[in-house]
Amino acid sequence: MKLFKKGLLLIAIPGLFELGLLGVLYKSQENATQAEVWALHTKDVIIQAAEVREPVLLQSARLRAAIILNDPSGLEKKDLWESIEKEVNELRDFVVDNPSQLRATEQIRASVKEYHTWTDQQTELLKNGRRDELVAALRDPKALSLIQVIQRQLADFIKVEEALDDVRQQRVLEARKLQNIALWIALIGSVLAAAIAAKIFSKDVGGRLAVLTDNARQLSEGGALASAVGGNDEITDLDRVLHETHGRLKQAEENARAYREQLEGHARELALVNDDLQRQTQDNEMFIYSVSHDLRSPLVNLQGFSKELHHSIREMHDTIAESNLNDKDKQRIHDLIEDDVEVSLKFIRTAVSRSASIIDSMLRLSRVGRVEYQSQQADVNTIVGRVIDAMSSTIRQREALVLAQPLPPCYGDPTAIEQIFGNLVGNAVNYLDPKRPGTVEIGVLPSDPGQPNFRTYYVKDNGLGIPADYLGKMFSAFNRLHADVAQGEGVGLALIKRIVMRHGGKIWVESTEGVGTTFYTSLPVTPTDSPASQLAQGEQTHG
Repeated sequence: MKLFKKGLLLIAIPGLFELGLLGVLYKSQENATQAEVWALHTKDVIIQAAEVREPVLLQSARLRAAIILNDPSGLEKKDLWESIEKEVNELRDFVVDNPSQLRATEQIRASVKEYHTWTDQQTELLKNGRRDELVAALRDPKALSLIQVIQRQLADFIKVEEALDDVRQQRVLEARKLQNIALWIALIGSVLAAAIAAKIFSKDVGGRLAVLTDNARQLSEGGALASAVGGNDEITDLDRVLHETHGRLKQAEENARAYREQLEGHARELALVNDDLQRQTQDNEMFIYSVSHDLRSPLVNLQGFSKELHHSIREMHDTIAESNLNDKDKQRIHDLIEDDVEVSLKFIRTAVSRSASIIDSMLRLSRVGRVEYQSQQADVNTIVGRVIDAMSSTIRQREALVLAQPLPPCYGDPTAIEQIFGNLVGNAVNYLDPKRPGTVEIGVLPSDPGQPNFRTYYVKDNGLGIPADYLGKMFSAFNRLHADVAQGEGVGLALIKRIVMRHGGKIWVESTEGVGTTFYTSLPVTPTDSPASQLAQGEQTHG
């Protein structure tokens, strides 16, 4: 049974018991009240009977006074008879529920009526001056008994009501006694019901809750749990959940121990791999440096010999001009030198310059990871302002409009951040579409709740745009698009990608060919982890 039902029963059973006791108490109260009402009713009847006797006696006294004074004028008043009739009617209304008393009331009414008739007769005798007859009538025993009959009837009536009053007073006492007994029973029963309910709750629920509480404490402390509590209510369900949770925690501890051992193994392997990677990085840097150094010597020699050949060609031109050859042969030799040798030398010089630029780019790429950054709060507005000022000549030459929104600060190396914006703004200006007015916008996106510690800046242009199939190659070294539009070796975006990654951020591009390009870069607003971890995070993010 669920705790809710148990609670309802614990409340309902004592409630029903108390409700029954309250019913008994109410019934006893009602009986006592009814008995009191009847007792009061009896006293009202006795008082009303006395009210009937008073006007009868007054009328008798008025008759005697009239006879003595020989003045019948007082007997012509009807107020006493009306009062007697009224009092008798009220008396009848009081006893309408008591047939015997109702009959007695009618008998009193008949006696009063008979006395009224006799009084009217005496009044007529008095008016007519028949005093002797009046005196004789007064001495008649029957006439004397009329008042006595009414008084006796009223006395008997009152005697009956007093007997009823005694009975009803006894009933009131008994009702009060029963009411007191019911009140005590209700009080004691309520206390017993509450005690029984508390004992049941303490034994069935309280004890099991104590076990449940102890199990919860043991679970939080990692100790052993007691046996499952019995029952089929919420306490049982919760205890079962605690045991299941205890089992899962044990299993989770075993899994965590296994994962920890596995992680420690992977950490050792990773440390070895990192050491190996560091050695390979150093070897690669040494290889790049060595290769670039070894390649520079032949290139310098090629450049020197090409200059020597250029000077030799000029001497050959002078020698041929001073020779005895005919003009046709001179022209043929001159054309041969200019069209073949001089052109070949020009290609050699171009190749040498191109190779030197590639070697310099390789050295710059290899040195990016070794540069020690001086991270601090960087004013991006000032940095972007310097970049725009440095490129003012190119911007005017391109007739471009560069708009910079207010840019919030970030945290990083100011020089490296200037390289980022310098490269992005430079690319945006260099690859504008000459067929329409060029616009470059530098701004910042709203803060991302998912990355509150980073801020995303963007550089947007309406330039030539980038084909969709080329977007994946934008940050690879030595990959160039629109090579005929601007000079370079194609390492700028690769460089700034590594700079952004070392700051813990990321960089990406969105573009539509013929519409324009937007580069996005996220930079930290607070200090981040070490550069090595940032670089690893960036490499994982960008693949």
